[in-house]
Amino acid sequence: MHTIFSEAIKSKFPWVNLVHEYVDYFGLTQVCGAEMIKDVHRTGFTWSEMPFTLCLATNKQYITQALNNTRISALITHSRFSQELEHYPDKLIIFCDQPHELFYAIHNTGIHKLFINTKSQPSLIASTATIAPSAIIHDDVVIGERVSIHDGVIILPGSVIGDDSQIHPGATIGTVGFFSKSIFGKKTQIEHFGGVSIGKNCIVHARSNISRSANHAETTIISDSVHIGIGANIAHDCVVGEGADISARAVLAGRVSVGRNCWIGAGALISNALTIGDGAEIKIGAVVVSDVTPKAVISGNFATNHKKQLKTFLSKI
Repeated sequence: MHTIFSEAIKSKFPWVNLVHEYVDYFGLTQVCGAEMIKDVHRTGFTWSEMPFTLCLATNKQYITQALNNTRISALITHSRFSQELEHYPDKLIIFCDQPHELFYAIHNTGIHKLFINTKSQPSLIASTATIAPSAIIHDDVVIGERVSIHDGVIILPGSVIGDDSQIHPGATIGTVGFFSKSIFGKKTQIEHFGGVSIGKNCIVHARSNISRSANHAETTIISDSVHIGIGANIAHDCVVGEGADISARAVLAGRVSVGRNCWIGAGALISNALTIGDGAEIKIGAVVVSDVTPKAVISGNFATNHKKQLKTFLSKI
């Protein structure tokens, strides 16, 4: 196992040393397609649209996504899948007993830095934009025409603000989100290498936060004409569809997809990686733990059909 990759490959791809040096720690059992290491340029999710991506796939749904996605060059998966995947011809596949830990250890090394110039560029700010003196705008930020940036706003690298949008006092755009894993037995923050894209005619109200994508060259997406209420939190890699409203104190966990013209009520909590269909309505304080179909109206903890919830409540008073 300690000669999985050649010395030449290890010198060219330093992250490969993690695989070699910690074979026993990660419980590495097999590597297929080692020669395809040259096609691994970044880390990402199984549905990534970026080419040359290494992903984590630890259940059958994610494995199928990874195998069918031509942009995925390599995947790390659990040893129990080795028999059914060992002859898959087109991808590098690493089998181990601790796939999550190995993947995030590799992710945090920033594979993309070997292939892409990551030097900061000056921000591009339209002459018609209005920026409060107390706002902090980092390098690598794009601010469109007639954008208003209010007091105390912080906009971090990799953020794009579309024309006619407003960012209200104390909002933070492009932050590193709450995303930790155990790596080498230590609780470790997962690096965020991506950005945030806010569309045209959006409003981000006071003290709200939008975190950047975990993956390089990918973005947390806020589409056109989205309004985000006071103190809301949009986590890494979320996608919010055009015309959606995210009310005050609502929380979208990582990788949530909110459809067009949705309403997310005040204080609603949406668990990670869920899909909220177009036109759905999430009532105040709902705790959403499963996908929501288009135009559904749901409420409660855990959230279910709102009319049914209301009938049950009214029958008791």
